Amino acid sequence: MKSKLMHKLEYALVRISVGVLARIPESTALAFGRWLGSLAWRMVKFRRELVMKSLKRAFPEKGAAELKVIGLACYRNLGSCFVEMFRVHRLSTPEMERRIIFERRQIMDQALEKGRGVINVTFHYGNWELMGAFAARSGMPLDVIARGQRNPYFDRYVKGLRRSNGMHLIPVSRAKSEVARSLRSGRIVSFLADQDAHQVGVFVDFLGRPASTPKGPVLYAFKTGAPVVLSIMLPQAGGRWKIVFEPVPRPDSNNMEEFIREMTAYYTSRLEYYVRQAPEHWFWPHRRWKTEPCKVAN
Repeated sequence: MKSKLMHKLEYALVRISVGVLARIPESTALAFGRWLGSLAWRMVKFRRELVMKSLKRAFPEKGAAELKVIGLACYRNLGSCFVEMFRVHRLSTPEMERRIIFERRQIMDQALEKGRGVINVTFHYGNWELMGAFAARSGMPLDVIARGQRNPYFDRYVKGLRRSNGMHLIPVSRAKSEVARSLRSGRIVSFLADQDAHQVGVFVDFLGRPASTPKGPVLYAFKTGAPVVLSIMLPQAGGRWKIVFEPVPRPDSNNMEEFIREMTAYYTSRLEYYVRQAPEHWFWPHRRWKTEPCKVAN
């Protein structure tokens, strides 16, 4: 009973906050989001220490002061993106088009023309929620693998927001059957491919360390022959964004393990490239290197 009551209170607080943020000017709302990020950086000490440790290992050439600047900027960006996630459904498509551009959209369109569906690998970089909303509104037949939230009321609310922008959601529990069905229907299935995959992942190098990385996207590519396209949202001047598409080369191997490792290593290296360009736009609070190779059972 207590848990249910707490969930309702949390949900009510979120809805009230979202209602207020939706009615104030965008610049004020985003500034508030950045302030929330700054507050979290100061208050959540254990997570801040994790971020600093990860940054230090990824960028050993940088001093502590520079790494703190990156860490704080990361939190401020996340706060801004969090606020924007709850405002995006109120933006008209023309408003979004004034702020977001596609680079090499033809890569995605050409992959769709092959008729096998498309596996889209993307990352917690930039404003990934805004990217999915804009892609769906732009006519892309987008299905997204969605993990549920612990709070069931908040979970329904977030799913509703995503659906309102044209995204079809595939629950993780039904991914095995629904992903294949979506691909056969010629749709795009999007995977966030940069979180720790525990003992079931494949280890590839990321920022100088082996990282357990999800096999799912590449496993479907191997089994279905669907092309793989990488997408990433890059910040531009003046609060604008650019969505970049890149083809992911198909390894010349019939060995499933080699195929998975080679393709996963390729698109993880592309993420590393972008992270090194602007590290403050990646999701550093995640424990990306939580699983170590020596802890994986044979």
